[in-house]
Amino acid sequence: MMDHSANRNRCGSSRTRILVIVPTLAGGGAEHVASMLTKEWARYHDVALALFDPSDRVHDPGGRIVDLGAPASNSFWGKVRMTAVRTIRLMNLMCRERPDRIVSFLESANFPAIASAALAGRLDRLYVSVHDDPASFSFMFRVLIPWLYRGPAGVVAVSEGVKRGLESAGAPAAKITVIPNPVARRNSQAVGRGPPPIRFILGVGRLDRQKGFDRLLAAVHGLDRPDLHLIVLGKGGEHRALVELARALGMEERVHFPGWVADVDAWYQNAECFVLSSRHEGWPLVLAEALANGCPAVSFDCCYGPREIIEDGESGLLVTEGDIEGLTKAIAQVLDDEALRRSLAANGKKRMRRLSIEEIAARWLA
Repeated sequence: MMDHSANRNRCGSSRTRILVIVPTLAGGGAEHVASMLTKEWARYHDVALALFDPSDRVHDPGGRIVDLGAPASNSFWGKVRMTAVRTIRLMNLMCRERPDRIVSFLESANFPAIASAALAGRLDRLYVSVHDDPASFSFMFRVLIPWLYRGPAGVVAVSEGVKRGLESAGAPAAKITVIPNPVARRNSQAVGRGPPPIRFILGVGRLDRQKGFDRLLAAVHGLDRPDLHLIVLGKGGEHRALVELARALGMEERVHFPGWVADVDAWYQNAECFVLSSRHEGWPLVLAEALANGCPAVSFDCCYGPREIIEDGESGLLVTEGDIEGLTKAIAQVLDDEALRRSLAANGKKRMRRLSIEEIAARWLA
């Protein structure tokens, strides 16, 4: 992706100025990846992290934080105005900082990053990243993909599936590089206790429709095991609806929503199994984290990512997308077969060793 000077910089002969653009540092997977990468890069380079909105910060990044003061808006004209504000402020920041490398995380950052880099004459230094299935983007954004993604120096897709989706949407294939997310210990600023002394199945992610926690509740309800609890770590707009669903299913005493917690690893390590119930993904970091912590994992085979992270039957179990009864059966299989649990745990940890933060950070700069 980048020239060989990046390798010399890492060895300390000179320091590269890296500008990273991310909307927020709230509790999403892409935000966690940005935090991990900036910490690693800041060991060798000068890193500035531009945030549209620094409030509700969960992750602890590396480098300097620059507050652009441009939070998201819910109205159409508010979004148009805020895109213009972000573009102008990013352009001014690029002209002032004169970065050698610019990296943009998440689609909501990519458009203003491309526009501002074009205005600042730095498109040849910009790399945008795509973390979700392009088919899930808004119609307008999908229409713009063939034009937007011609400009930057490169486009990073987090999985082969996302790469294929971008190509199908018209992005130039020669620009796209696949770099999966790294797996490293979480360092969250959220306050929380360790897991309670109960048997529980674990889900992790934003409480929104994409993550499919309504489907996870239905699958756990199908187990009919009153001694087994479900814990979902995360925050989001569907919290109330999920609490009401748990009550309607008669599971309100066994379903828990602690929010974001300080040490997610401890919850993975104490769970009976981890379940990814998402309707779509790009490369689900929480699934990789579960495997890295030796937690047996069951996942819907959604687009994209799960099939690239786990080998079905070896390092995890894949279930046909949307098959809630199949998800229930797969969870039961993991709960009842101790030999399978041990095998999935051992193979999952081994498979995730290739995704160290050091290796993935170096791939971004080489």
